[in-house]
Amino acid sequence: VICVEFSKKMGWVDYPTFNVRTAQLWAPVNLLFCGMLFTGMASLEHNSVPMVTVFKNITNIMTTIGDCILYGATVEWLVM
Repeated sequence: VICVEFSKKMGWVDYPTFNVRTAQLWAPVNLLFCGMLFTGMASLEHNSVPMVTVFKNITNIMTTIGDCILYGATVEWLVM
């Protein structure tokens, strides 16, 4: 936080001041992110690290396939 505020004072970065309403709107996203971190760590209790890695990679592939099917997105062959 100190480095970011210092960068703002020096003019290296620019961002809006803190707004409570914006924080309230983003709170569900933060909760979902924390839940994702928790479930990822909890999955290691039941699966090995290589298996969790495989699941994460398959999730990326399935998301890309879903984008193609649902939204008609085009993907280069090397991405798949």
